[in-house]
Amino acid sequence: MNATTKAGSVLVLAATTTLAGCASLRYERMAPPAGATALGLEFGAGREAAEAALAKARIPFRASPDDPDALLADRCPVAPVGAPCRVLFGPLGLFAVQIDVPVAELRALEGSVARALGPPERTGDLAQAVEGLPALASVWHPDGWTVTVSRTSAGPGAGAPVASLRVERDASAPPVVAGVPLGRLRPDVEVALERQGATLVQRDGTSSTYLGCPQGSGEAVSCVVLFRDGRAAVVTEVRPSAGDDRAALAEWRVLAKRYERDIGRAPHTACPDDGPDRVTGGCTATWASDRLVVVVGAHRNAGASHRGTISVYTAFTYPPLAARGEEGEAR
Repeated sequence: MNATTKAGSVLVLAATTTLAGCASLRYERMAPPAGATALGLEFGAGREAAEAALAKARIPFRASPDDPDALLADRCPVAPVGAPCRVLFGPLGLFAVQIDVPVAELRALEGSVARALGPPERTGDLAQAVEGLPALASVWHPDGWTVTVSRTSAGPGAGAPVASLRVERDASAPPVVAGVPLGRLRPDVEVALERQGATLVQRDGTSSTYLGCPQGSGEAVSCVVLFRDGRAAVVTEVRPSAGDDRAALAEWRVLAKRYERDIGRAPHTACPDDGPDRVTGGCTATWASDRLVVVVGAHRNAGASHRGTISVYTAFTYPPLAARGEEGEAR
């Protein structure tokens, strides 16, 4: 081999290596969710079932040191990339699986999902990312599922930024309401609200009150998160008290109509003939589902002869953590 030929061979080898490096960023096509299964795990099943599936696939796993609701596995049983896999559990069993890769590989994740589910239904603006919080890149909603690709920039004390593929089964995933993750443990919820800039006003054994929910109504004067069994069960946004009963009830009706339009069906409505009374009850418009109960209500506050001012509120309840009375009223 002469010098020219040898030099040409080196250039060809270098080009091949570079192309191979680029090709490595094209992940395999993600297997679409099927039934209650995605990424090789059964959603809605308990922790023991997930551990058994990982053990059967000979994948090492361990409890998460910072989240008692999570397992950390070296990889998912079925995944487009052999990257670390976080398996998340809630009151209704396994509800989400997340795969994290270096942030430079975000587009490779998107391509893997797009080859399985088609173009994303919505894309986000990564340039608007808040330090330390996830920024949505793309989202898909195959029947009964939510699949997202996002980027998390490194915040104070955090590690390197990552790109994340997250797969959730809607039936078992606790909803996030006004920026408040329902069904999650109290410390995690309070940290999430703090990172979103919520201002804590009061905290007691069963609830935390903020000036407003971080992604809630700008008209609310307070955001109350109620915890049951150590998990966020109810979020209530309280609006300013109107000047008199007639104005308060008119506001209640307007707000209920607004939610009726957004939800797409009429509520179950109840109201005493004389309006809210602290003894006989308040006025409520209620929408119920297996995942969330929404109540737009009018409640009379304390006052002489039970005739205090009326406050209008919206309450969001996660049914698996609801008190029996709430479940009965909702259904």
